[in-house]
Amino acid sequence: MQIILKNLKRYYGDLHAVDDVSLNIPSNTIYGIIGKSGAGKSSLVRLISMLEKPDAGEIYYDDKRIDTLDIKDVIQERRKIGMIFQNFNLFSSRNAEQNIAYPMEICGMDKEHIKKRCAELLEVVGLAGRGDAPISTLSGGQKQRVAIARALACEPEILFCDEATSALDPQTTRAILALIKEIQKKMSLTVVMITHQMEVVRDSCSRVAVLESGQVVEEGKVTDIFANPQSEVTKDFLSNVKISKKDIIRWSKEGGQYRLGFRGGKTDDVVISKVTRDTGAMFNIRAAGIQDVDGEKIGVMIVDIDSEHAEAAIEALIKGGVSVEEIK
Repeated sequence: MQIILKNLKRYYGDLHAVDDVSLNIPSNTIYGIIGKSGAGKSSLVRLISMLEKPDAGEIYYDDKRIDTLDIKDVIQERRKIGMIFQNFNLFSSRNAEQNIAYPMEICGMDKEHIKKRCAELLEVVGLAGRGDAPISTLSGGQKQRVAIARALACEPEILFCDEATSALDPQTTRAILALIKEIQKKMSLTVVMITHQMEVVRDSCSRVAVLESGQVVEEGKVTDIFANPQSEVTKDFLSNVKISKKDIIRWSKEGGQYRLGFRGGKTDDVVISKVTRDTGAMFNIRAAGIQDVDGEKIGVMIVDIDSEHAEAAIEALIKGGVSVEEIK
């Protein structure tokens, strides 16, 4: 299901929590919405999921406008939505299967169907045979798997993940993101991933919108934004991406006047050597690495270039398909 937002606004007194936001979230994809604390992420998702009405603007699910619906029709539309939360929001008084069953009970589904559906979903999330497990006995990752199964219980068309991995350790986060990606493909869901972690965007999303002060400051393919970020807030997010052996490694804490961006086949090309040969420029490489972003290799180098040849080197790099940004 496609989600279209037109000039959305939501005010709380003098606070412009959502300030003229327009987005087109494609169907059958994982779409990221990222921002720092107070950027307006939670307010925006409350509008998109019909938990609140906007003060101005329009919201469409496919061709149907949903922000003007009456409460009865809103309830019907909400059944197309599943939600996963940071703190799981599970009932401690119910076991895993009973938690998954809850939304189906609310919808008045047949008990036999509920039992069968719970078993199917427990298998989907990797918890087959654990339906009778008390919630208190489950790890954080297992609790989130139960929460995912519950969100899928009524066969939604849209899945909202509101900081769904923020309470998990890195290894469990990767496992949960891999599960969400697998489920999205299998069920052709539109997944909206709300996060403040660029690693989550990198590892799961195809497109992303960057929010700041209630406004969209950058939007596009995740590969484009990692390769060539435009806004200062996006550059700040990328500068703080947690590194691993596969990511960017900095071996010199000093210097680094330019950020070079490589993508696709350019990550395997001898670009720096060619530029040095053709221009005589000398490079001091301060940091470098390659990340996999939505199936495409994105390379980054932080370098100094000798001042005598810097202008010619930058011109040659850009001509060779490398993005160059001066670090201030």
